[in-house]
Amino acid sequence: METTTPSAAPTRETLIAELNAKLLREQNLVLAIIAGAGASIAGALIWMGITIATQMHIGLVAIAVGAGVGYAVRFAGKGVEKIYGVIGAVFTLLSCLAGEVFTVIQFAASADNLGFFEALGKVDYSILIPNILENSSAITYLIYGIGVYEGYKLSFRKLTPAEIHEAGLSSATSAPAA
Repeated sequence: METTTPSAAPTRETLIAELNAKLLREQNLVLAIIAGAGASIAGALIWMGITIATQMHIGLVAIAVGAGVGYAVRFAGKGVEKIYGVIGAVFTLLSCLAGEVFTVIQFAASADNLGFFEALGKVDYSILIPNILENSSAITYLIYGIGVYEGYKLSFRKLTPAEIHEAGLSSATSAPAA
């Protein structure tokens, strides 16, 4: 009579390694970049719209831009590696700066009775961007920093309870708390 030995249950470390390999396979850097760029452009336009409509800089807009870019990178890229956070942070910063540039251009266009795209082509960016950066306050940079941090932090994929359970890592298989 042939006997078979029952196979041992996979260890927690094996389950974690398998889940990690699965997460790495599901990442999509190209989609993360596309989504980050799209959210960045949308964020810059929203920034411009809010600033023009209120005639004020509202710091929460930078944080909202960071959240929007971060979530776009997260859902499209499904990233777990640091590069996804960097993508979210960089596109958030670019969005904030573009929002400032678009706002100045729109104000100048309105003052000169020009259309936005007409003014866009007449701007001397070698003067405009340093001027914006020079005239920004420390609080502006702090708010940008918070927005960039949000863009970084929110760009990473979060595991759902279903994914954890499916991987065999639910609380029933976890080690007891120390």
